[in-house]
Amino acid sequence: MPRCTVTSHEHRFEYNRTFTEKPNTTTNAAWKELFPEQGGFFKHPDLAANRSTFAVFHQLHCLDGLRHGYWALLDIAASGQGMEGKELPFHASPRHIRHCIDLLRNVLVCQPDLTLEVRDDELGGVTGFGTEHQCINWQELLDWTTQWETYQQRPGAKKRPHGEEGGHQLHE
Repeated sequence: MPRCTVTSHEHRFEYNRTFTEKPNTTTNAAWKELFPEQGGFFKHPDLAANRSTFAVFHQLHCLDGLRHGYWALLDIAASGQGMEGKELPFHASPRHIRHCIDLLRNVLVCQPDLTLEVRDDELGGVTGFGTEHQCINWQELLDWTTQWETYQQRPGAKKRPHGEEGGHQLHE
């Protein structure tokens, strides 16, 4: 089966608070930078005859959705509001959270990162940060996907980037 090939390199994981903080202009812009220009759906003559996306973009969408859901639920709890499940924002809905948790569980079991993380005796565990990992060249993946994105291949379709109304909607 044909594949998209990108190079890999050593990369040290470092904690970046921007990706964990409450949704705002800065944090949403950081997440948007992880996605191709039009959200990542593409057609390719050898890889994907039908409109498709790489699973990693769906997985990142889910992780960002969990971030949005976490902060929405924290705000609701802190304000003392009571809400029924169907009144919750989509990212905080039980259906979406369950979907994302199980998807990410499957991803981690399917393609585990086998980098060794040394126990920090002072912490009594590992943080996952400060260790070298073998990673793909993310910019190459973004560039390749952007080159084949399909928003311009569908009649009447418009550019809908991640984070904007209807952008990177993976639950079609």
